Amino acid sequence: MSAGVVTAFGIQKHYAQKTPCRMEVDGFNDFIFTNRFGDVQHQGTLNKALRERIIRDCNAEAMAKNRPLLPRFSCHTLRHTFCTNLCAAGVDEKTISEILSHADLRVTLEIYAEVTKDMKTRAVKSLEDYLNEDD
Repeated sequence: MSAGVVTAFGIQKHYAQKTPCRMEVDGFNDFIFTNRFGDVQHQGTLNKALRERIIRDCNAEAMAKNRPLLPRFSCHTLRHTFCTNLCAAGVDEKTISEILSHADLRVTLEIYAEVTKDMKTRAVKSLEDYLNEDD
């Protein structure tokens, strides 16, 4: 995890201590993203928060400043974005697959990893530089 994520999780853990986790999932407990009853947050609840609060509020602010709006997305979309950003940062596919806990590298490459316009531009520039090395 990046240092920023570790810091954010530390802050969340502090808040989570007010309502300790009371669930166990696949042998894990002590989750820090729990509801007011100490149960693990449900994906639907997280998606609703994204839609009805986060995206709504960001778009209201964007409209006030005449900026582009956020499209509707889910928490699972963030996983795809994370993967694409790792690819753009030059992280090798096997490492990305391990981070995402995919048993099959093809899942990472065929489903999660998106190729961005910037990645294509850099690839063509790299080829150009390579072909012009002898000039």
